[in-house]
Amino acid sequence: MGKKYIVLFILIMLNVSIAQQVSEDSLDLMLVRAKTFYNSGEYEHAISELEKALQYLKQLEKGDQVEAYKYLGFSYVAFGDKAKAKEQFKKALVLKPNLTLDPAIVSPKIIKIFEEAKAELPTVPFITPVVEPTKPSVAKQEVSTSGAMMRSCCIPGWGQMYKGQDSKGKRMMIAAGVTFGVSIISWVLQEAAHTKYLDVGPGNIHEMDDAYKRYKFWYSTAVFTSLTFIGVYFYNIYDVIFTKPATGSSMINLDKGIYCTVDKNRFQIGYNISF
Repeated sequence: MGKKYIVLFILIMLNVSIAQQVSEDSLDLMLVRAKTFYNSGEYEHAISELEKALQYLKQLEKGDQVEAYKYLGFSYVAFGDKAKAKEQFKKALVLKPNLTLDPAIVSPKIIKIFEEAKAELPTVPFITPVVEPTKPSVAKQEVSTSGAMMRSCCIPGWGQMYKGQDSKGKRMMIAAGVTFGVSIISWVLQEAAHTKYLDVGPGNIHEMDDAYKRYKFWYSTAVFTSLTFIGVYFYNIYDVIFTKPATGSSMINLDKGIYCTVDKNRFQIGYNISF
């Protein structure tokens, strides 16, 4: 008994599936037939075909839905059912608000009812578009040569960054920092080597000679790195005086972090940190 019910259920579902598939394949044909019935004055058949097609509303393209509702409205006008005609026109207008009828091929009676249906639809209130507030424009800082020179005197490369030459300024800072650091270390080591040289007894000629060589090496290194740092430092000042500011640079926030102020009674240099 159970097997019979299962077989019956399968047959019913198969029939429904086949019917559904046939209906989907026939949608376009239904619409064509409906229009043919309407144009030939067979309004009852037109309504029947259109209502049959609208049973598969979800399977219809939006344009086909509009056409189905439109011709259904036409057919109801021909039948004298103004209320149902308006209902169909409204459904078409909801799908396509800019829908219009061509007076050359549509009767004035239909156009009148269509316009009445259009007028009865609720109007969508105009929503003022939200305009994002524009950020206030920040005036570009005027770059002064004296300001750039003052910065470069404090920290080599800072003046170049102030003038918009970030890459050059960073290279200048690195070169000055390295040569200054190596110079300080060299002078410290030179002093230690000199002290050790002086501590060697006069009888240890070989040890004294080695100590002197180490002292001489670190002294030469210290002098060389110091002169290199001085060269970088003064070239940095020369460059910042005679080089024009970088074009296309806004010069905004170039002093973010490092600051340097000079007035009549004091000189300040520091670094700002934001939290």
